Amino acid sequence: MKLIKVLYLLLFLLLFTGNVYAVEEEPGNAIVLKTKGDACYNAGRYADALEYYTKALDKAKSEENKKIYYACIGNIGNIYGNMGDLKRTLHYYKIGYEASLKEKDTDMQWKFLTNIVAVYCMTGDAKSAKPFFNLQVKTPSSDVMMSKYYFLNNQALIAHAEKNLQLAEYYTKQTLQYAKERNLPTAYLTSQMIDLGRIYLEKGNPKEALSCYSACRDSIMKMEKKEQLVNVYRYMSEAYKQLNDQKQAEKFKNMYLALSDSIFNRTQFDMANSQLFEYENNENKKQIDELMSKNYTQLVVIIVFVILSVSLTLLYIMLRRRNRALLEAQKIVVSKNEELMASDRKSKQLLEQYVSAMNQNNSENETVETEKETEKDEKETEKDERSGIKMTDEQKNRLLNKITTVLEDVSVISSSDFNLNTLADMVDSNTKYVSYVINESYNKNFKTLLNEYRIREACKRLSDHDNYGNMTIQAIYQELGYNSPTSFIQAFRKVNGMTPSVYQKLATKK
Repeated sequence: MKLIKVLYLLLFLLLFTGNVYAVEEEPGNAIVLKTKGDACYNAGRYADALEYYTKALDKAKSEENKKIYYACIGNIGNIYGNMGDLKRTLHYYKIGYEASLKEKDTDMQWKFLTNIVAVYCMTGDAKSAKPFFNLQVKTPSSDVMMSKYYFLNNQALIAHAEKNLQLAEYYTKQTLQYAKERNLPTAYLTSQMIDLGRIYLEKGNPKEALSCYSACRDSIMKMEKKEQLVNVYRYMSEAYKQLNDQKQAEKFKNMYLALSDSIFNRTQFDMANSQLFEYENNENKKQIDELMSKNYTQLVVIIVFVILSVSLTLLYIMLRRRNRALLEAQKIVVSKNEELMASDRKSKQLLEQYVSAMNQNNSENETVETEKETEKDEKETEKDERSGIKMTDEQKNRLLNKITTVLEDVSVISSSDFNLNTLADMVDSNTKYVSYVINESYNKNFKTLLNEYRIREACKRLSDHDNYGNMTIQAIYQELGYNSPTSFIQAFRKVNGMTPSVYQKLATKK
């Protein structure tokens, strides 16, 4: 299933990485940031692209540039699709589709519908894909040729999701033939060849699958489409497994892992992901503050109207509407926290799997050599202390990884005595260097970062009724190192924009 997800997304990202979101407007800050994000995306630097798109969202909103704003929304969905997070991919595509309906932009509607169908097919949910496919067919597009191409291709995807391999093979060949007749770019042809090979694999025909992969591998290498090449190596490994050729299967597996590691920088991407989450969280908190401000303003207005004999019923109805909106905004914060915790768990699992696979190919001598290089880097860095803090990127990343590992250990950070000195000792450094790396990486101080990690664990416990349902809020904050309810509530409200009791109430209702 993971193979299916990656392949489908590569095909449909072709639809979104061309001129889908090209905007013919006067250059501005938002457009410049989006253009930089596009350049990073096309170069396969997804973490940098996500960072630029996040900044462009903020600029586009302040400039009231809706086209750029929703263009970035769609491209962010593409990035999460590349990283395998289909839930967030679908989330952003649906936001884009709803926006295109409001803007009455049929081209944008068609493009988002096409991709929504693909994402549902990736998950094997043909039932959910079909209504959107029907909408796609009914929605006009200015690009008739590509409309026909994706009409054929989506039929193949739906058939595949329904496990109808014979029909999927028929439509895939039809799509491939159509692409050849229309002289579409090579990427469209290779995507169909890879998909056809995968169908052969599922039908138990590994030799025919290898024939497809061999035919398109050279083309992919010429195009420098590393994402497609990752999948070719991965599928070739699977084909050789079916042929019981373990040597070749292991060879292409190692090639896949090495290439995948060079493309997907999980540590850097997680940092960019956190920035996006922080931006969305701040936007939600702004909405909450605005709604609360409107509530207070409305209350004053209503009091004036009451003086003028306006009925108390009107006061009740209007306040209820505002409170409902406030409640929905608070629910979004809870939902985002749950998504982040789920994403953290998934990232840890992927990292553990990757390290386990790569450790089988690394020797103890390489580990010793790496440690010597680390000691050498640290000595060289210490020589520069007289002129200020100077660290190489490798040294900063190494220290940041150590810091993150400690902060993710709840048993350590929950101690009320845990402080900057303790952290520095645990990562074999000093407070000056630890503070520098934290400020450089997160643009915040140690205390703020520690509170965020503690509050994240508090959110987990407040929403996990099965394991922590018998614990009071007091017991939770005391276990997490807070000595008073005031300090805990202040820290919690600063991170989430609401009190712990309100958060627990909303989380347990989900």
